[in-house]
Amino acid sequence: MLKIESGKFRGKTINTVPDRRTRYTSAIIRRALSSMVDFEGKSCADICCGSGIVGFEMISNGASSVTFVDVSQKALYTVKSNAKSLGVDDMIAVYKEDARKFLEEYDRTFDLIFSDPPYELGIVKEILDRVHKVMKEDSIFILQCSKREKPKEGDLKFLKISKIKEYGDSFLFFFEKL
Repeated sequence: MLKIESGKFRGKTINTVPDRRTRYTSAIIRRALSSMVDFEGKSCADICCGSGIVGFEMISNGASSVTFVDVSQKALYTVKSNAKSLGVDDMIAVYKEDARKFLEEYDRTFDLIFSDPPYELGIVKEILDRVHKVMKEDSIFILQCSKREKPKEGDLKFLKISKIKEYGDSFLFFFEKL
């Protein structure tokens, strides 16, 4: 079980994915996100969502909707179950798809996108090359990645780094569209 750290659902628990390979965004990072980002009224996406904990933090802090994307059927079943227990089924959309394919093919845009892809599988660069396609001009993209996968400004084609925060082995990169 994970606890929602902030907003109207603060303290409520959600189920975790029954798969030990799933890594969760820490409570410290989730609290930091809720203090740094205004989710109020925003359409959001949680890419590589796992249990959906970050997306549920977004809803808890006023997001109007969250689209959850993951390749794991177990993860998406968990997201749907968690949405039902929180009473927010009508505020979510769920896509069982590889993040890279979703970003390549999805035909709408979001105000805010968060992605915490599996560490060190080479997915970070591919997400960075595609995420601009689902961003509005003033969107924010937040990437959680390991120290070993830190993107460099020179490697970015469509984004610019606006802020970087370090949390142990994890980094949060905040991007804006070029």
